[in-house]
Amino acid sequence: MSALIVSSGHIDVLVHALTQYGVVPSDLGADALRDLGQMLWQENHTSVHHLSGDDSATPRYTRQATTKPLDPIAVLKAVFVYDYQSRDHPEWTGSEAHALMESLHAAILAQHPDLDGTATVSFGEIRRYRTLPAWENLPWGSTTLRDARLRST
Repeated sequence: MSALIVSSGHIDVLVHALTQYGVVPSDLGADALRDLGQMLWQENHTSVHHLSGDDSATPRYTRQATTKPLDPIAVLKAVFVYDYQSRDHPEWTGSEAHALMESLHAAILAQHPDLDGTATVSFGEIRRYRTLPAWENLPWGSTTLRDARLRST
């Protein structure tokens, strides 16, 4: 397996989405949201360090915020990438970060049931939203608040 450190912009998307979808209260305050982002980024670094043997410190997370709503498919991809890049250490499944990502995934699908369900592809079944052009058009691992903003239709 290999893991990459996600960008601070990727963490911005996750922190904003956690408030947008009601997984964490939107009135936590800037310091608490920064700490939440730091914890998420630390979990990602822990995974990468576990695989590489590197034990360098996680940089300080500086949160960028937006008032714009985020696109649910962009957030689902950000969650998918974060999970993929952070799950390679033994404590992942019991971590707060993993629980938050599971809750965020569920909250998005609860608010957007049209994205739920599965699709059969050549290698098996996957979530239906992963077959949509919007999913395919999003970058892998370089999501920012600008990339994830909801576009008008």
